[in-house]
Amino acid sequence: MLALISAAVVFLTGLGIASAEEAPKIARVGVLIPQSERSESQVVKGLRDRLRELGYRERKDIALEIRDAKGDREALKAMMSDLVSRKASVVVTTGTRATQIARAETSDIPVVFSHPADPVALGLIKSLERPGGNITGVAAFAQEMTDKRLEIMKQIIPKARRLRIFYDGNNNFSRQNFTAAQKAGAKAGFQVLEHPVKSSDELKKLLSDLEKAEEDALFHIPDDLIESQADFLFDIAREKSLPTMFNEEVWVIKGALAAYGPSYYQMGRQVADLVGKILKGTRADNLAVERLRKFDLILNYRTASAIGLSFPPEILKKADKVIR
Repeated sequence: MLALISAAVVFLTGLGIASAEEAPKIARVGVLIPQSERSESQVVKGLRDRLRELGYRERKDIALEIRDAKGDREALKAMMSDLVSRKASVVVTTGTRATQIARAETSDIPVVFSHPADPVALGLIKSLERPGGNITGVAAFAQEMTDKRLEIMKQIIPKARRLRIFYDGNNNFSRQNFTAAQKAGAKAGFQVLEHPVKSSDELKKLLSDLEKAEEDALFHIPDDLIESQADFLFDIAREKSLPTMFNEEVWVIKGALAAYGPSYYQMGRQVADLVGKILKGTRADNLAVERLRKFDLILNYRTASAIGLSFPPEILKKADKVIR
């Protein structure tokens, strides 16, 4: 009787009727997001699309487990702990905070970050070639694109001579960004006017007191305080006919005149390539950090019309997207 049962099991297995324990394992791909915005959603879209192209089918080969903390730092840590307890195969992070938390919560699970800045300068990795530990990723080094943004700004607003840069005077990272922009602006022939602020109320007062001037333009550097008041800033800019140059598509959608910055969709695709290699067995510390390969020029036609400006035809041809 035992021999007959054994023979039956072998026969059924040969027909593809395997036991539950032999079912293909679905890899868990965690995605840790501090706060879902358009940039983060574009990273996830690029990640999904590229993984599909690589042959990974959701709910069959992989399960994307997205955790959005919606700006809650404590929730972000708890979400990463949950991904660790659920034995994620790899965790994708967006930005500095999520990457720091992921690195602190696990030294075993591979972490693949997407980041707009320089991960070496921020202390996230040791070097691009040898990031160290369980971490690798894709970085945009967006600050290096300041010269290009200024070049595009000159083409869009040839009358601009003075750049007004507002930033949080209490933030060391913002001060460093301002210094870099100041040097790049001077090199490009602009007079750079520095506006450090210490509160949203001070920012609103300074913006409200600005006088109209054809030679002025507002130039953005990454800064949480300024970005938290973006709607107010864009309202004032329209009222005073001030052109605004930002660094990401999300701000053009909100009302900036133009932006030149990282393609987060492309970033997600490059992250997916690294995730795919890890799922096939490559260790994260053997994967060099990649530089983002694409930057986008986004224009807001409605804002241009509101401040009485026309985009030059050559700029419209170069644009990756025009919001009308």
